[in-house]
Amino acid sequence: MIPSPAAPLRGIVLIGMRGVGKTTVGELVAKYFNSSFCDLDALALSFLGASSVRDVFQTQGEQIWRDAESAALRKFFQSDALLQPQDSSTLSPSILAIGGGAPANPSCIPLIQDARKTGWRIVLMTSPIDVLVKRLSNDLGDRAALTEHPLAEELAQLTRERAVFYSTLADTEVDGSSDPAVVCAAIAALAFN
Repeated sequence: MIPSPAAPLRGIVLIGMRGVGKTTVGELVAKYFNSSFCDLDALALSFLGASSVRDVFQTQGEQIWRDAESAALRKFFQSDALLQPQDSSTLSPSILAIGGGAPANPSCIPLIQDARKTGWRIVLMTSPIDVLVKRLSNDLGDRAALTEHPLAEELAQLTRERAVFYSTLADTEVDGSSDPAVVCAAIAALAFN
């Protein structure tokens, strides 16, 4: 259950492992609220002037990517604060999907924690490893491998490593393995609790 914040709902931040459906569901939630959707990966790529996460990892390294993530996240929350209407009753919550590693990025953690204090809800989307493997095997997209292990082993390892960060940051958790419309409805309902 989401704690009752002092500030009105400003937005929803979706966190979770890659392949859990943050972008797909985030776009649906944004349509539901007739609001904006942003993907942190796209913002970080724009910040770097790059077109591929995989290329950034291969040519510049993971640390450059993590620095770009935190810079883009900081800029996003600062821009959002400037765009808020004076009358919070007219507020349409923004939806932000954050890459799987960002909640474990030491530079991103305080930004996410501060966002919660200003009315952002942090929703952890989860899914069994076999579902993630199936989704990512069908379409790995622009995701860079983070270990030299096979995909299932990598996802299991990263899930274990990130679990404490995810659970510490999240206000609530939803199962992302269902149909995206069902997950969207579950997340949208959280905004009114």
